[in-house]
Amino acid sequence: MILTNIIILACLFVWLVFETIWDLCDRNIPVWFSLVMLIPGIILLSITISLWVAILMVVSIVSTELYHRSRITGLIGIFVPILLLTILFPVALPLVAGWGILVTLWLIKILGGADALAGLSLLIFFPDWFMEAAILSGLLAWGVAMLIHRYGTQIGIRLWTVFQARSQGEKVPGICAYALAALFYGLCRLF
Repeated sequence: MILTNIIILACLFVWLVFETIWDLCDRNIPVWFSLVMLIPGIILLSITISLWVAILMVVSIVSTELYHRSRITGLIGIFVPILLLTILFPVALPLVAGWGILVTLWLIKILGGADALAGLSLLIFFPDWFMEAAILSGLLAWGVAMLIHRYGTQIGIRLWTVFQARSQGEKVPGICAYALAALFYGLCRLF
């Protein structure tokens, strides 16, 4: 990894640790708080890949707010830019696929809005398949840690209870998964 990537990843990691602490204490991170890391990421995206990729990503991100007012308009605003990015900019496919997965998990209420934006922050700065694998690893590691913490040795018995409680809107701190993903990504890229 070059020095700038190390600095960017370190900044993202520190920000995600700060978000994790907030999430563990309050369990309600405002969405605007996650946008702070997206703004420089969008600027970097417009410089490194394409201005149109950045614009379409902004349209998709902003459309998540429209979804609360009008579901059809919001869904069109979210997924049409994703479709256009997939067709017109294959170089951005890891970023687009990751955002598509994160926003879908948000729409079906598995992830919170701040969680999805935290994952997008990582993907915007490091839009590659390896980051997607790191995010998946972070989510799985944090999910297992939460299950062990909450249910101890009865994980298998309680797995359905967790899914049922989550679908009923129970808040579970999840930002730590992205801090773990940044850590996994950095360690694997360094070594």
